[in-house]
Amino acid sequence: MNVATRALRAKDPPGLRALADRVMSIVRAEVRLGRLLPLADTVLDLRIAESAAAKVLRQAADTVPGTRAATCRLAAGEGTGVQVTMTLAAALDRPLPETVTQVRRSIIHAAGQALGMAVTTVDIMVADVLEPFAPPAPAGSGPTTGGGA
Repeated sequence: MNVATRALRAKDPPGLRALADRVMSIVRAEVRLGRLLPLADTVLDLRIAESAAAKVLRQAADTVPGTRAATCRLAAGEGTGVQVTMTLAAALDRPLPETVTQVRRSIIHAAGQALGMAVTTVDIMVADVLEPFAPPAPAGSGPTTGGGA
């Protein structure tokens, strides 16, 4: 009987290994995508991966001068609404509340226009300070040394 058991174990049903490999690759792909979040279309029940949506929203935050998005987390809210929580670094060359308001507007705009996502709340935490961007010096102007002939 031991010989028969070994023979059955050695025999792989045709296509079973390929099927198992395909199933596992799909499972791995879903894990990498992260959670699926609803888009604003209530009829079609469309969804987007959290990682893809977060990337778009971080890029939207980065378009505001003097800011750099660090993290972006999204969570499904009521219905098709999505809650956004972002941390960012900001320069202090203008009032921080003004900068945060601009980032919030940029996120809401990108969510609606680029993704078709209904954002219900945007919580922003400034976690770091950026050095203000210095305009480039005019060509040919270097440091003065104060000496002379």
